[in-house]
Amino acid sequence: MNRFAVAGLIRDRINILKSEQVGLKLFIHSDQSRHEALEKAISELNWVLEQLEEVEES
Repeated sequence: MNRFAVAGLIRDRINILKSEQVGLKLFIHSDQSRHEALEKAISELNWVLEQLEEVEES
């Protein structure tokens, strides 16, 4: 196998990895959005719980 063939294989592999990287970036962004939504929901539920506990104490 000559160096041009090896270079071609390397170039092909780079393109495959770049494609995987783009897909992973979208997944990470989606995952981050879910994490933020869960964090907000947890925060809101903690607020509701605090309100209930205050009512119980009075």
